[in-house]
Amino acid sequence: MARCLVTGHKGYIGSSVYKALLEQGHDVMGIDLQEGHDILRELKPATDGTFHPHWANFKPEYIFHLAAIPRVAYSVEQPIHVIENNVLSSLYILEFARACGTKRVVYSSSSSVVGNGDGAENPYGASKYMPEAMCGVWSRLYGVDTVCLRYFNVYSPDQKADGPYATAIANWMQHIRDGKEPFITGDGTQSRDMAHKLDVVAANIFCMNYEGSFGGSWYDVGTGNNISLNDAKNIVTNYFPEVIFKYVAPREGDVMHTRANILPLCELGWSPKNSAREGIAECFQLLKKEMS
Repeated sequence: MARCLVTGHKGYIGSSVYKALLEQGHDVMGIDLQEGHDILRELKPATDGTFHPHWANFKPEYIFHLAAIPRVAYSVEQPIHVIENNVLSSLYILEFARACGTKRVVYSSSSSVVGNGDGAENPYGASKYMPEAMCGVWSRLYGVDTVCLRYFNVYSPDQKADGPYATAIANWMQHIRDGKEPFITGDGTQSRDMAHKLDVVAANIFCMNYEGSFGGSWYDVGTGNNISLNDAKNIVTNYFPEVIFKYVAPREGDVMHTRANILPLCELGWSPKNSAREGIAECFQLLKKEMS
């Protein structure tokens, strides 16, 4: 049994990581703004380098840093807020880990750090890339073992359409529930590597249990394949043939194609269990059952 701290433990992915750790018998604490606990306030080191005893006395052996402002569109409108929050919170977590002698920090990054392949296309992507660089420095300079997991488009049947991580899949499900036309931004030829939430959670647990050292390395977490929104739409209409999709203008800052290179993490022993086509079909099979 290990002592684990999960930041963002009330969020979409963090709550599932938190639950999985508890189910495995670990001693788990969570910090989340939804419960009134702000990393920027409560884990900011004092001038003498010490931390609030409520957190410091726990001395986590592993930290899963999932807390972030994740909205791409919001980051385009409010870049200072997003970068300040995502970068400073990561800095405080790394310093907290150093002070506590934490064995490993598992940092939740994003495919947004590479955009279309040439680097971040929006402030959100930049805000996730800078902590990756910091993780490498803290590993090399201070001996805090860190690993960065670049999630691709994470989805699951229980994803909320109004949540900050909402994918097209979640939005389509909610529109169908509400009797509204689901929409596709752009022409639908853009493609996404869709990562099932269960595989993302499994990647976090795998990185915790990995016996080697990561040293600030980053790894893609996805399926290794992408699917166009038009192809995803066709899966939906297999279950809801009466549904008509509408096309709207593309969103500013969006990338055209994403595809994870999962080979490096697979070579260490992790592998995804859910393909995008099977996972998307599962979502709409369940929705069909729910609405029947």
